Amino acid sequence: MLRPDLYTAKHTQWFYFRVQNTLAGNAVYLLTITSPGGTAGKRVVVASARAHPGESGGSWAMRGFLDFLLSAHADARLLRRLFVFKVVPMLNPDGVVVGNSRCSLAGRDPNRAYGMALPGSFPTSRMGPLLWQCWWPYPDTCRMLAEQEVVLYCDFHGHSRKNNVFMYGCDAGGDDAGTRLRQRVFPLMLSKNAPDKFSFSSCKFQVQKSKERTGRVSMWRLGVSHSYTLEVAFSGSTLGEGLPQPQGQCQGGGPGLESCPCFLFLVLSRWEEFPLQRGGSGVTGPPPL
Repeated sequence: MLRPDLYTAKHTQWFYFRVQNTLAGNAVYLLTITSPGGTAGKRVVVASARAHPGESGGSWAMRGFLDFLLSAHADARLLRRLFVFKVVPMLNPDGVVVGNSRCSLAGRDPNRAYGMALPGSFPTSRMGPLLWQCWWPYPDTCRMLAEQEVVLYCDFHGHSRKNNVFMYGCDAGGDDAGTRLRQRVFPLMLSKNAPDKFSFSSCKFQVQKSKERTGRVSMWRLGVSHSYTLEVAFSGSTLGEGLPQPQGQCQGGGPGLESCPCFLFLVLSRWEEFPLQRGGSGVTGPPPL
């Protein structure tokens, strides 16, 4: 679904390059999205999708996010001016092509391989020793952290058992109260701006041992404090009026499931200007966008 978009006239303004070829020879693309004039002084947002091939809801959310971010909307222009977005629309194309549910062609779950040296599972990137033959987003984020501030990481997934859209964050229990509150601001504001789609009560902020090699926890361990997994339910939302609406029916414009990631990153440029206080919902921040 996302691959043909790279070659359309509509998206010729995207700057992208091939990070590597997979075991089956499929390309993994990294998009760099920002305003003209260079990247100096800009903070970085890293977003990825489709680590698990069967979770097509993550691709619908990613497509909506990219369509908005590349639009002429004033908020989209502001985000491009303030940030550099590093986006991998499809992390596991091999698994998608062969119809796997969670694994790559080598039988590995990519979202349990961050930081692991697995040269037989993930081929060496053309970028050379930088990636150390690891599952490439991990060392590449290490490089970006050394050069620029990575302010947020978000991995887009689909969920087969729960309803609505929600997020998983990181909280090891030892952080100070201010840090713990700030880690909850993004999901909270997303629920405020998309109350018919996003469920804050379904969000969890735990660091379990079984999740240590996930993208979310690995990036958090690297120092990206705002590190999340965005989950888009296959069954759609039960929060609005009427019957649940699957993600495939929301592919048009408007506040569908694909718009939720857009609100997430819109909040990114604004909430830090406001003091955080404890309130009835646990956190209070800037007003709805």
